[in-house]
Amino acid sequence: MATQIKVNGRDLEPLLLSRLCDRGTALQPDNLIITRTRSGYVKQTYAEHGQRAKQLGSALTKWGVKIEDRVATLMWNTGWHFECYHAISCIGAVLHTLNLRLSPADQEYIITHAKDRIIFADAILLNTLAQVNINALSSVELLVCVGEDGEPGKWSLPPALEAIKAVDYETFLATGDQDFVWPLVPETSTMGLCYTSGTTGRPKGVGYSQRSTYLHTLMSNGVDQLGISGRHVVLPFVPMFHVLSWGVPFNILMMGCRAVFTSHFTDPGSLLQTIGDWKVQLSCGVPTVWQGVRAQIQKEGVAKWKPLLALQRLVCGGSAPAPEMMRWYLDNLGVEFIQVWGMTETNPLGSMSIRLGKVADLAKSVNDTFKNVVKAGLPTPGVEVRIAQFEDLSRDAPCGQTGELLVRGPWVIQEYFQVGVGLTEVSAAVICVELGAAALFMSSAAVMY
Repeated sequence: MATQIKVNGRDLEPLLLSRLCDRGTALQPDNLIITRTRSGYVKQTYAEHGQRAKQLGSALTKWGVKIEDRVATLMWNTGWHFECYHAISCIGAVLHTLNLRLSPADQEYIITHAKDRIIFADAILLNTLAQVNINALSSVELLVCVGEDGEPGKWSLPPALEAIKAVDYETFLATGDQDFVWPLVPETSTMGLCYTSGTTGRPKGVGYSQRSTYLHTLMSNGVDQLGISGRHVVLPFVPMFHVLSWGVPFNILMMGCRAVFTSHFTDPGSLLQTIGDWKVQLSCGVPTVWQGVRAQIQKEGVAKWKPLLALQRLVCGGSAPAPEMMRWYLDNLGVEFIQVWGMTETNPLGSMSIRLGKVADLAKSVNDTFKNVVKAGLPTPGVEVRIAQFEDLSRDAPCGQTGELLVRGPWVIQEYFQVGVGLTEVSAAVICVELGAAALFMSSAAVMY
């Protein structure tokens, strides 16, 4: 007979993002959130952000958004998108980020499958949305348009979208109350929704819960992970429309650190200028981003840029970065790389690699420790990884042989969003398998110890 253990009150406290997202505002109300625009930079304090996020949450609630209703965003990395992240997730709705780089056909399927009720869209992306067949937008009851550079009313609705009720972002925001109180919602309720890129068939929806994202945020902020401090200046360059920007916006909200957003000014020259203007210390992006920034620095001169930069770390993922590039940043700018691995299905961070991660590394040369960074790294705390035999997933693959990658953790999914609807469409290359009492996510990757 199982032993009955008394439940302590502390263990009943729900793990809700509202507890994390308001923390930065409370700790550093005067710190800045910066967004690049055509005319320069728009600056906002955390106190202003916090008021506007609650006002937006109130406006959504008054409009009729309920728990787990899907509210989509089609936006670049901006302070206004940051407000949506905060408000939508904290009222218990589902933040559904639409990947603007997917085809109109994929967008049509995704919006239809998710049954989005509201879409927030940047003025500059309204024509992108207009390419979607209007029939696919039948579930969309309201389109909230963010003016160019955040200016109220600075947007124009394409003819293809005229059948949808549209309202200006600031007008919609004004219907909410700044003293709004975040509701208590189940920690297991869905808060985020991202779709895969459709490389193994149609895009598949991956839902994240309040609990899983809360835990992922705490984990990913560890000193051997992202290590984001409240004193840092952070530029999250990974698109906020892609896997929740690797979860970094929630780390930023939790710490209240200075946040810098590039909007659609994403070319290497603009990115480098923004990094220099605001003395950015940490940023994250795919290898091609940092190759482009490196080429820009080399073009204009390392001697010019080195004294202008405050960069300490660059987080790199999506594909394996070239060792030569990472070593160039270390030797010429003193910038350390953190290589990360993950998938949409892992919320997304599954492993990280840093140069100095163990006591034994302290006695090694730079050349020897650099070997750590060129690997996928160690599983993040809470994530378990196995490499199983292809023909028998219950048995580990022998060392030195390729096998199937199995991943398990408190933020690793075990099913796709609305799996009852789309289960037959899920490729056998990416499924969830049951091994005894333990559920593990099976990736399509063939890997080796």
